[in-house]
Amino acid sequence: MINRLQFFHSYLKSKGIYSLAGKSILRLILIVIILGTFLYLAQTYITDFNDHLKAFLLKWDWKFVISLFFVSETLLGLIPPDFFIVWANASTHPMILTAILAILSYLGGLTAYYIGYRISKIPMFHRWLIKRFSSHFATFQKYGGILIVFSALFPLPFSTITMVTGMLHFPFNKVMILGSARILRFFGYGYILSHIF
Repeated sequence: MINRLQFFHSYLKSKGIYSLAGKSILRLILIVIILGTFLYLAQTYITDFNDHLKAFLLKWDWKFVISLFFVSETLLGLIPPDFFIVWANASTHPMILTAILAILSYLGGLTAYYIGYRISKIPMFHRWLIKRFSSHFATFQKYGGILIVFSALFPLPFSTITMVTGMLHFPFNKVMILGSARILRFFGYGYILSHIF
């Protein structure tokens, strides 16, 4: 057992997974610091800033915002989800909207997986995929779960990772289980932002 753990540790270190984890955590801390600093300065120097921000966020129709969010979370995470979490926190039902966003983000990742899977069935693309990434298939099949969890929890493009897992035919049931960590991120961020905002 110890030998397997040592091998796993060496493999993760050699593939830069620890470095990736460290960079993701630093990026998360940096986002929180920047957002916290901005909100602190805005609240200190702009009269009625909270009221103005809430009025701006709440003027958008919730159906439009949620539709835009789902499209973004499906197509490579075009808009950072933090903006939508701030929007949910400004609403009269922040927990309900945060839960809806979390579930939609998770479903967006699964939809991206399906898109990747279907793309891989296109003969020309499939040949390119085999030629370009065949040496990484076994590694991804073995340790791709770590990338899924990291992309679900930290500022990495979750839908991009799940789309790649679909292209490489990573087991869908594992993506469903590991990708559910995405829901934790939304409630964690929502909790942090509600104490800053």
